[in-house]
Amino acid sequence: MDRQAKVTSVDALTAFRASLVLYMGSVGNALDEVRDEVRRMRTWLQVDQKSYWGGQLKRLRKQLEQAEAELFTSRLSAMTSHSAARQMAVTRLRRLVRESEERAKLLQKWIRNYDTLVEPLLKKLDGMQHFASHDLPKAVSSLAQAERTLDDYTRIAPEGVADGKAVAGESQEAEGDSPGGKGEDR
Repeated sequence: MDRQAKVTSVDALTAFRASLVLYMGSVGNALDEVRDEVRRMRTWLQVDQKSYWGGQLKRLRKQLEQAEAELFTSRLSAMTSHSAARQMAVTRLRRLVRESEERAKLLQKWIRNYDTLVEPLLKKLDGMQHFASHDLPKAVSSLAQAERTLDDYTRIAPEGVADGKAVAGESQEAEGDSPGGKGEDR
């Protein structure tokens, strides 16, 4: 049984290690981008959206007050033709205020629950981060060591094989030419 490894090239291992190094960098970048996106989303909810819906509500309430005042004035002056249009404007603005209040409440709920909803997912990212920052570099190092070992083996193996056959041949000659190891002089 032939107990020698037949290593013809270490190039595939080298290429795989190079690809793993590239992958390690891209995984790290992707995880950082996800964490940044989570922070941006939190800021967007807590600052941008809260400010937007607060301003929207303030503007709509002011418009509603003005429209209600105009409706009241038109009713007092008995301008019935304008009164119906103003009533529709008030109704529309009340609906918009109500919808905006509902969205503001929903936003507050999202702000309150955001960390609770996102935290379990970030925990999973921590596991991936550990994999990318600890396990992948160890794998790259192991592959580099395997490359060096196989490269050394490919340099040594042909010499050892040639010497091994020569040494085996010399020992047979020293013991005699017969396969039994004894000379023919018997």
